Amino acid sequence: MFLIRALPLAVLLTAFTSTATATDAIEERMAEVIPNAEIDSIQETGMEGIFEVRYGTEIFYVSGDGKYLLQGNLIDLDTRDNLTQESLRGVRADMFAAIDDEELVVYSPNGDTRGVLNVFTDPNCPYCRELHQDIPQYLEAGIKVRYLMFPVLGRDSPQIMDRIWCADDREDAMDRAKVGEKLEEIDGSCDTPQDAHMALGQQLNLRGTPALVTEDGQQMSGYQEPEAVIERIVGGS
Repeated sequence: MFLIRALPLAVLLTAFTSTATATDAIEERMAEVIPNAEIDSIQETGMEGIFEVRYGTEIFYVSGDGKYLLQGNLIDLDTRDNLTQESLRGVRADMFAAIDDEELVVYSPNGDTRGVLNVFTDPNCPYCRELHQDIPQYLEAGIKVRYLMFPVLGRDSPQIMDRIWCADDREDAMDRAKVGEKLEEIDGSCDTPQDAHMALGQQLNLRGTPALVTEDGQQMSGYQEPEAVIERIVGGS
């Protein structure tokens, strides 16, 4: 009877030891392959002997002995789920949850907040201006819109962005910038999170604006019809 009860514990300890051994082997090998980067996480996958190794928003799949590396999307063929993107969604969700509203330009609904949409924007981007016109529709649906800086489309975009963030009323300054005002009367010399936002955008592999990231980490590029975005955020709730 004791032997029967002890078997599950023995199996568990063996599995733990095997995983720990694999983790050590992967850490050692990846330190040789990517010497100047630190691994954020090593997780088992549904594929026996294959582990998910994550550096920020970069994911690799590595064999437990550290001998083989795969790069690309891991798909569950039974469910058709993209397991790589599911992992990245969680990473992105954590990234944006850590950014306080005080660091952003925020438009909040009057009633209950049903969801959050993070938007990387540029004052000279025509599609960003089109999206800005949809703000009332998002607010009516209970969606909080949070703007981040990604000034890449105009020579004066970085200066205009700093002026928006340094303004006494950021929302008003953003509204004015979205109709073409340069906000030259605003002193833009205060400390702003522009460098941090640019670094985050680059980490997310953004290629332009607008770029949208939902509260649960879904990422969308370019202008999107608000009805479709709202459906993705709140669904049938």
